[in-house]
Amino acid sequence: MAAAFDLRRQVFVQEQGISAELEFDGLDDEATHVVAVHGDEVVGTARVRFLAGSQAKLERMAVSRPFRRRGIGRELVSFLIAESKMRQVKHVILHAQHDVVPFYGSCGFEGVGTPFWEAGIKHLKMQVQL
Repeated sequence: MAAAFDLRRQVFVQEQGISAELEFDGLDDEATHVVAVHGDEVVGTARVRFLAGSQAKLERMAVSRPFRRRGIGRELVSFLIAESKMRQVKHVILHAQHDVVPFYGSCGFEGVGTPFWEAGIKHLKMQVQL
């Protein structure tokens, strides 16, 4: 977990300028976390929270800069979707940063509503039905 948190700190706090207080929101204990590992280095991470009503929310996905555009994010999403299906989840949502909306679209998510600002970054709510 420490390595996953370090990666989130690197990507969200250092690269994107999000405050550590917003990034580490106190919800990590109620989430399922996954990591992608290369050798002994954590190069990708994400969490999913299983919500009421057969719904899950994918959050905090980050991939180390040198490992981006290699399919790691797609594998993390695929794994979390499979995990959600095993838990009888019917609906997965996420808040996608505007720049990665096409990526999540290629993973089967569809945009919902209008863009909004979160942590000073433009986002779009996206969803997929399972």
